[in-house]
Amino acid sequence: MTGEEARSWALEHAHYTDDLAFWRATAARAGSPVLDLGAAVGRVAIPLARDGAEVWALDRSPEMRAELVRRLDAEPPEVRARVRPVDGDLAALRLGRRFPLVIVAMNTLQVLTEPDDRLACMRGIREHLADDGELVFDVALPDPDEIAGSIGVERDGGRHRDPATGAELRHSGWYDAWDPATHTLEFTLRVVERREGAPPAERLRRHRVHLFTPEELAGLLARAGLEPVEAMGDFDGSPLRPGCERQIHRCRAAAA
Repeated sequence: MTGEEARSWALEHAHYTDDLAFWRATAARAGSPVLDLGAAVGRVAIPLARDGAEVWALDRSPEMRAELVRRLDAEPPEVRARVRPVDGDLAALRLGRRFPLVIVAMNTLQVLTEPDDRLACMRGIREHLADDGELVFDVALPDPDEIAGSIGVERDGGRHRDPATGAELRHSGWYDAWDPATHTLEFTLRVVERREGAPPAERLRRHRVHLFTPEELAGLLARAGLEPVEAMGDFDGSPLRPGCERQIHRCRAAAA
């Protein structure tokens, strides 16, 4: 990844704010410091810092962390001081401290396509939770029949205009391959960017992810020494049930 690619990523995701009120309320309830895993360019970390939370923003990409620092330069000094960019890997957490809140936002756990990495991540999180600390994360709720029946079908993901640059971005995407045995999904996102006076620019983002069922998550959490507190089907707190697009879980360390 280059610095320009990190800036493009930030632009492509700037319109997604559906979850921000949830993460802000979660941090206000749990207290800080907050460990934001897979923080990227600070889409969640910066709003939390504006609210007064100290945030450790962990990402393994130096380009993402550099873009986070660049974006923090536009913030007041007190906000900049609350965000600590951290180099780290989800499957190898060694930060030497504990946190009252660990968050993993926007399906980030799905990048862990290997079972050993998923377990290592959850065990690492368990070791970084303070007494009474919580892990909160969201992932997609998969519909295997829907995925298998729509391989290759391009779907419109909407348009938005970036107020800072005036760029209009059109999103779409399709599933490329699905392995029902491992719940591994390969998919492509297409982003077409239009700016006044410039030809359209198209970017294809190819991804390979693991989709979690609630049953798998229950077993994974138990093996890692974590126990569920609450499961939700949306950021408004509605219950998790079949047909939801996402699943949001609150967890804590299991009693010894």
